Amino acid sequence: MSGATEEQAAVQGGDGGTANGRCLSPVATAVLGVFLLVDLVFVCGALVSLWPVMLGLVQPGTDGGAGAGASSWSPFGLGGWSLTADTAMLLAVILCSGLGSFVHAATSFATYVGNRRLYASWLWWYLLRAGIGVALALLVYFLLRGGLFAGSSGAGATNPYGFCGIAGLCGLFSKQATDKLREVCDTILSTRGDGDRERGDKLAVAANGDPDPGRP
Repeated sequence: MSGATEEQAAVQGGDGGTANGRCLSPVATAVLGVFLLVDLVFVCGALVSLWPVMLGLVQPGTDGGAGAGASSWSPFGLGGWSLTADTAMLLAVILCSGLGSFVHAATSFATYVGNRRLYASWLWWYLLRAGIGVALALLVYFLLRGGLFAGSSGAGATNPYGFCGIAGLCGLFSKQATDKLREVCDTILSTRGDGDRERGDKLAVAANGDPDPGRP
């Protein structure tokens, strides 16, 4: 099979079997790959430098917050950041979720580049993947500290290894984390009956699904 035929087959393999998919150029693919590698180096370097500082602040048997004091953190030698136990835990959660997001994005990137089916329309998915994982991990972290998933927010709920592991899983499995948050919302925000159908002033809908202008 010639190169042109292979490219045509790869394009036809995506976007619903049509030839509308445009593969990412080799230069853009290389830039995206370097971006992912830089992201990995940054996350790992920051996490390695943060971890001993965080462990020194979050002592076993404490609440990981008030009274734990503060410590200085210098990521990559860029100045000294004064961290408390709570802010150190937040940073660790962010970095670990970014690490999990990298695993997901890098696995997808390597798979589609290897199969010559990396389309330009998915570029923003790779760029926003880390942000999605971080946001989900922070939400789950706050819920855990609030005691909605765990039975307590005391000493047993401030294990940095457990929190960072869950944050990494949120970055790696964002779909499952979203489903879990939906279950929590269905539980704590549950209602009786169908509110939309019971409202008398709901918007009338025509037969084609559009709002009916003839009815209020």
